[in-house]
Amino acid sequence: MGTHDTPDVFPVSTSGGSGLTRRQTQARGFITPTTGVRLRRDATSSHETDIAVALAARPQDAAITDLSAAWCWQLPLPPWLRDGPPTVSLSALRDRSHARRPRVRGRRLDLPDSHVTRLGAIPLTTPARTWLDCAALLPPGHLVAMGDAVLHRNLATAQELRAMCHWAFRRRGVAVARRALPLLNPGAESPGESLTRFILITGRITPPTCNADVVVDGEWLARVDMLWRAERVIVEYDGAVHLPEPQRQYDAARRNLLQAAGYYVIVVTARDLRHPEQLINTVRTALLARRPR
Repeated sequence: MGTHDTPDVFPVSTSGGSGLTRRQTQARGFITPTTGVRLRRDATSSHETDIAVALAARPQDAAITDLSAAWCWQLPLPPWLRDGPPTVSLSALRDRSHARRPRVRGRRLDLPDSHVTRLGAIPLTTPARTWLDCAALLPPGHLVAMGDAVLHRNLATAQELRAMCHWAFRRRGVAVARRALPLLNPGAESPGESLTRFILITGRITPPTCNADVVVDGEWLARVDMLWRAERVIVEYDGAVHLPEPQRQYDAARRNLLQAAGYYVIVVTARDLRHPEQLINTVRTALLARRPR
């Protein structure tokens, strides 16, 4: 069997592994990322590969957790973590030894059976438990964005997240998770929308309606990211750096249509998120100026 027929990552023993003899697993086509594991030399370097290595060498009853589990679930992570965390979070039950390997952050956690599931061949924490564990590792705004994604994709319900916070009494991060819970909204469709809403709400702006339909005289005009209906103020998050010209023209025509119908449209970009006070003041001024008398 040639290396091209062999999995990128596989465990080995004194007799070899993955259908190869011990001597074949020591060929130049493989490297040893950690004891008892072989990795094809031409394998792509990624967090996915790091997870596969960690699982190939994992102790029994271990599971991928927190940031690595969020990456597996394709939940939104901060920009500095979008290619994957620097280490794999691998947790074992409290009475088991935890992993001590390069590029692995081994932990002992209380992992009830109901908090662990499988995503394909990967044992990992459920989305609700993953969100809770990430509460100790993420800035609050990004935790809200992750929670919004969990609810929007129906990976867990708000009730399940509340139950997880109740279970985690006095555990690390639970206070942050409890403060984030009332800010979550399943209507948010992107991390940028969630971060914008988080900044505004924590800046004492009345919570908007997320992804609301705007209908004027029985005619549907648009579906907008955030709407303050009484004030007729709209906030749109524009996260696209480069858009095709037809899409740019469509967006401009849509916003012109909303403005012609009496709506005030504020477009927010990633740059605005870096200046939260300015963003809050812009929206607050618009809401005060257009508040019904």
